[in-house]
Amino acid sequence: MRFDGKRYRDCRFCRGRGCLYCESEANAEYKRQFPDGPKPIATFDMTTPEGIEAARKAIGREAIEKAFGPGGGGIAEFITNIAKPVQP
Repeated sequence: MRFDGKRYRDCRFCRGRGCLYCESEANAEYKRQFPDGPKPIATFDMTTPEGIEAARKAIGREAIEKAFGPGGGGIAEFITNIAKPVQP
């Protein structure tokens, strides 16, 4: 979904050229995709050493460099790291 304040690329009325309906079309698509609003993809308890370690392993500098560096899995690897359960 992309609305730049003037045009919505998937507007069914103007096909992204810009019209009076673009904003309402973009808002309707947003509500369809996120009926309860945006949700975080991960949360970490930063008050415990385990939570800090889990965050570091999932979204720390090394994890990001590995995922997006040579031979890394990109965003798929990043999402997989976030989804891994915390090992006690």
